[in-house]
Amino acid sequence: ILGFALGISVLQLPLDGNVLQKLPEARMESSSYVVAVTSDNKGLIGNVDVEINPGRGRVLINTNPFLEPDTQYSAETAAAVAEQYTKKNLDDRDIIYSFDIDGQVLGGPSAGAAMTAATIAAIEHRELRSDVAITGTITSDGSIGFVGGVLEKAEAASEQGVKLFLVPKGQATLTTYERVVEQQQRGSFVYQRVRYVPKTLDLNEYAKNEFGIEVREVATIDEAVSYMLK
Repeated sequence: ILGFALGISVLQLPLDGNVLQKLPEARMESSSYVVAVTSDNKGLIGNVDVEINPGRGRVLINTNPFLEPDTQYSAETAAAVAEQYTKKNLDDRDIIYSFDIDGQVLGGPSAGAAMTAATIAAIEHRELRSDVAITGTITSDGSIGFVGGVLEKAEAASEQGVKLFLVPKGQATLTTYERVVEQQQRGSFVYQRVRYVPKTLDLNEYAKNEFGIEVREVATIDEAVSYMLK
């Protein structure tokens, strides 16, 4: 990384006072796990690949599988957060995100954190750990936000050999609802009453016992990168 910074000139001074530096003329790439949930609540895991090439500041997405419109916003936010995290200017780069996952339609918000980590890894020429995966949205200040299906995603990640699964802050504890059926006989008739009782589930404990995977909460991309990058 020290050698990577030699000869770099200051290009831009953003409003927050952080100096963004010019990148060398080189192609950069990385890849991260991305986890999703199908319409029938089954977890899926695949990859999001990122390429950074000399260009015109565009953020582009490969649309196979078909991606919902919110994916573009997540990609643009991921690129902006990665730019601020690395302090490297991306105005003269094109960033291309490609998804390799077994699904016909993919929504983008829950892949935001993974896209950001992969972009940071590409810019800094660092490797992402193959035994760590993340789910979570990304916001412009680098915070990682809530997503759905964390239990199903943890199971899918474990089947890929992931040992550490990162989830947004507050989502390692789940509230599930257990269906309880009560019966009462009145004469020749049997009446049933169905109610749902809330139960608290420690996702880390459950995932360790059932899937052999550790679950850990992260609130920001800084925390996530500290676990994900070598």
